[in-house]
Amino acid sequence: MSRKISQINALLVGLLTAGLSIPALAQSVPYPTYQPGANKNGAQGPDYPSTLSEPWVVSDGTIITPAGTTVYLGTTTRAKAIAMNPKPLANGDYAAAVLQMGAPYPVTVFDVKTGAVLSKYEFDAASSTNYDDDGSQGGIAFTPDGLHLLFSQDGDYGPGGSFVTLANFNLTTGKLTDDVQVSVPMDINSTGKLTNVTCYTSKGYNSDGLPTGPPVVGVSPPGTTGSFAIPCGYPYSLFSDETNTSYPTSIAISSDGSTAYAVLMNNDTLAKITGVAGTPSKPTEVRVGNVPNSVVISPDGKTAYVSNEAGRIATANDFQL
Repeated sequence: MSRKISQINALLVGLLTAGLSIPALAQSVPYPTYQPGANKNGAQGPDYPSTLSEPWVVSDGTIITPAGTTVYLGTTTRAKAIAMNPKPLANGDYAAAVLQMGAPYPVTVFDVKTGAVLSKYEFDAASSTNYDDDGSQGGIAFTPDGLHLLFSQDGDYGPGGSFVTLANFNLTTGKLTDDVQVSVPMDINSTGKLTNVTCYTSKGYNSDGLPTGPPVVGVSPPGTTGSFAIPCGYPYSLFSDETNTSYPTSIAISSDGSTAYAVLMNNDTLAKITGVAGTPSKPTEVRVGNVPNSVVISPDGKTAYVSNEAGRIATANDFQL
């Protein structure tokens, strides 16, 4: 063992001596600076033989070349959902709107043929006291006539800290302008507990884990995020980031454009908003399954299909041990 150690030490000393005596070998070429985003030349990013005209560098340093036309939304944003306007612009092209989170604005509109950005939606802060500049993780749709865009916002601005926003769309210019925010607040009582959730418990369990008596309304065992427990009936957001939001997500619009339906994830409800093209109504909500995520409306407008991440509503016959 000692002989092997001495051989390794001798090798290290030899390398160090060579490095000190031959300066040219000690000098190295500096690594290029890779900037996230489009990189069109060696000074800006990757400099290597390639047939790719515009390689991109993502935040972890990976070099990619996206297919098709790239629409640049900025470096401080997350693109969450896209809706295409069913009506063409004045030049014959079509526009699409992308819902964003983390950006200074919730929506960007672009030309789907050229990729050119047409507008970025910004609220008029002077005339709106409860405005939010962030989008949600999903929920954006154009009305069939192409004149209005509806999108979800899950910010935390007081009791009414979540909205479905209705914006006007100009088919000539491709611009969005302020219309109205429809408040869809979290449905909680004074203690922060959801009003439409019933918690069950049993009078006891036997050695096999089966209930020994009929269930009674009480306090069920808590759920969990994997990191901490959430008492039965309380929304996840209040125990994670203290966000007072109903988490509006998916939006569907009736075929005549008069009514919108928005999923409210924290409320476990589907909200109905009438008067979309005029003065929107205060939403009415119907209880659906647990943690709803998306919604589509049947062509005849009579049925809404809702997906639920956490399954059906618990009943008195369900027991959590």
